[in-house]
Amino acid sequence: MMLFARSSSTMPNPPEVTAIVVSFNAPDELRRCLRSLLATTGLRLRVIVVDNASTTSNQQLVTSQFPRVELIANATNRGFAAAVNQGLIRSVGDVVLVNPDVGVEPSTLATMHTRLQAHQRVGIVGPRLYYPDGTPQASVKRFPRWIDLALVLSKLPNFFPRLARRYQALDIDYTQEQTVDQVMGACFMIRHQTLTEVGTFDEGFFIWFEEVDYCWRARQRGWSTLYTPAAKASHVRGASFAPQPSQFKQRLLRQSIRFYCRKHFGWLAELGLAPALLISAISGSLIDRFSLRKPPATQDF
Repeated sequence: MMLFARSSSTMPNPPEVTAIVVSFNAPDELRRCLRSLLATTGLRLRVIVVDNASTTSNQQLVTSQFPRVELIANATNRGFAAAVNQGLIRSVGDVVLVNPDVGVEPSTLATMHTRLQAHQRVGIVGPRLYYPDGTPQASVKRFPRWIDLALVLSKLPNFFPRLARRYQALDIDYTQEQTVDQVMGACFMIRHQTLTEVGTFDEGFFIWFEEVDYCWRARQRGWSTLYTPAAKASHVRGASFAPQPSQFKQRLLRQSIRFYCRKHFGWLAELGLAPALLISAISGSLIDRFSLRKPPATQDF
């Protein structure tokens, strides 16, 4: 089992929480994210940025404008899970994963941390997420069954939302704090003891579904996941990948869903996804063909 963190007993005023931000391009969003993190009140916070070989000015931005922030600069894009694990090695205390297109309020992380400490077997906490215009954002799902993965790939819930009602947790009351299956990884606080017991993120996921897998693994170890509307954060959603072709994003999504399916349901279940995988490949190609010369749109999966 990997040991996270150096011992805080040897550090004066050790951080209570380490924030890990995995960045890939989108420097304006990263700047706003780091400014919001450094304005945090109510707890001692350490901030680590793991940059996945951005072709923009992300690394220079961190070193020149945010001297308090630690930078891990990757020569290649190692994917989200692998980059998180790099940050975990340097983490001290509890950990919060924050996407670079997320902005937190000064009290957000302290509120999440308070909830973590108040419930002995809560291992993961997620806040209420909003789009930048203030519109509430869905951030809770149930664990997917095989049929849910097939539906996601087929895109049928885009036309018939009730098909995904259970998986998308469309019946949840977002005004109530509650234990849930999974919370979105955009802002995702993990107890140090949970990290020690569950381990690192599975690097078989390049991007997407790695937090679903982690919530499931935590559940298997007896840890629950808590959603709390008392903590709030804004989330642009998909800023780093918005300029990428739909076909490229769909390929990454297919890879993650196939890996999740094989890991949790077996290789026969993965083979059963073949028709939905074909539909996903065709739809990605068609979207790219008909969206040429149009501004890129943010995609939610």
